[in-house]
Amino acid sequence: MTSLKSNQTIEKQRSMLLKKRETLLGQFSVAANRGKQKRLIALSSKIEQTNEFLSALKEIELEVRKGVAVSKPRFAVSSLFLHESFRKLTMDQDEQFFFITGTEIEGTFVLDQWAEFAHQKRSMIGVTADQRSTHRLLIKLEQFGHRLLGHFHSHPGNGPESTTPSGTDKGFQKRLEGAGHLAVMAIFSRDGFVRFIRLDDAFEIDIYGQGVERHAENIFRLFNVDQN
Repeated sequence: MTSLKSNQTIEKQRSMLLKKRETLLGQFSVAANRGKQKRLIALSSKIEQTNEFLSALKEIELEVRKGVAVSKPRFAVSSLFLHESFRKLTMDQDEQFFFITGTEIEGTFVLDQWAEFAHQKRSMIGVTADQRSTHRLLIKLEQFGHRLLGHFHSHPGNGPESTTPSGTDKGFQKRLEGAGHLAVMAIFSRDGFVRFIRLDDAFEIDIYGQGVERHAENIFRLFNVDQN
């Protein structure tokens, strides 16, 4: 019961801070349009402080959760969603990247919804997200009470080896896990292999449906895919 009350208090504080940040962002936009530099500096400081409070709140939430016995997070994804994600990720020769959210059903996190954002740059060997766009998307997920459950992206090349995470991939995943996100990373090859990864290896993944086979631990192969 104590844990429940603590979580309710945290959610209440988070809601208040998110509303405050939304108001500050609106004021910041108005000040920017009017060219009020002093006002922009003051608002920027307040926004940064609010973000710090939100980060501190997340750390408190993690400490509260540590007091409760928690098993490895279990993720589930349908074979159809994986095939559709593969097509989106390999529509052209450049790398593609998007976030994944979804629902929680009886302790299982279902990866079933794309959360897309603008990219600053895409090429055959990498993709760079637009930071403002990703920031707005994460705020939106918080406002609707959705978690960042995963991030999918494509790699050049074929075979399971081509789904090996790069240093950049690992760095991004490390920041997510360090911030307390549940998010699992999935890397797709051009011929239909997909590897699911968390650096702490603390997760389980279940695939539902046909058209996918397990190749190795946390590595799967999609059947009958069109290669670009």
